[in-house]
Amino acid sequence: MRSLHKISPVLLVLAFAVWVPSAGFAELAKWDQERVTAIGGELTKACDALYDTFRKEPQSTIGSGQSSAYYRLRQLIRRVKGEARYLSSSLAKGEGYDQTLPIYDNLSILVRDASEDARRMFSSGFVLEKATAAGDLMRRIAPYYDPQALEEG
Repeated sequence: MRSLHKISPVLLVLAFAVWVPSAGFAELAKWDQERVTAIGGELTKACDALYDTFRKEPQSTIGSGQSSAYYRLRQLIRRVKGEARYLSSSLAKGEGYDQTLPIYDNLSILVRDASEDARRMFSSGFVLEKATAAGDLMRRIAPYYDPQALEEG
């Protein structure tokens, strides 16, 4: 079985996508409610798929003595799923940057915590695939919450 050490870089990218500006951020300076809402919906689906895939992962792939770490990571991924849904729902109701920034910030913290726990875990390539998809969507939505990008707009 593959270790979550292979997933860990993906989760770290998720966490860093929130805080580290990239060249693409300057291009997305203005808030685009329709686009952010669409990405939020995709993020919800990706986080649901990540959670479902992780829950189906047999515990037998976990190294000895890591049972509590597995359950902590599962709980964090469940919370990521819930927070992604809340963000998507809020955006769909027309809530904008100010109303959804705290949700996004919380989601980012949960992702960071999950990435730290993932370094100690084992899992399959299926979880890695789902984590990568969620990470891609976090990178797509991050520019809309970057204060520097918003100041330009």
